[in-house]
Amino acid sequence: MNPSFEAALTARLLWIDVICLGGIEGVEEAVTAAVQAACEAVNDLAACEVFGRSHYGPNVPLLLQDVPQLATHYLTTYESYIELSEQELLDMDYHEAREQHMRDLADTYDSIESELVAGWKADCRDNDLL
Repeated sequence: MNPSFEAALTARLLWIDVICLGGIEGVEEAVTAAVQAACEAVNDLAACEVFGRSHYGPNVPLLLQDVPQLATHYLTTYESYIELSEQELLDMDYHEAREQHMRDLADTYDSIESELVAGWKADCRDNDLL
């Protein structure tokens, strides 16, 4: 089964628990737990979409469109994962550029050092010190 569809279906099925328990008095903790479980499934769906193979992208899956809480949660979570992903790419680019700069700097220092040593040896030979 497609992992994105599976996560969307899981969220939808967990939301049925929210609906069923919502009409019963005295089970508020169970309703809260069911809402959290459904939202965690939506988080899994958004992560699957952003970091895996995208099927739905920024579009709310049909299974969640008639549940405003889950649809909104999907869009919000998807956007936050996209921003996180973009920030990680920016951070990675920065670190790669910094590492390249440090390698270039080390190469420059090595070049200067070898030129100084060569010049020192040449001066020593010219003055019969070697």
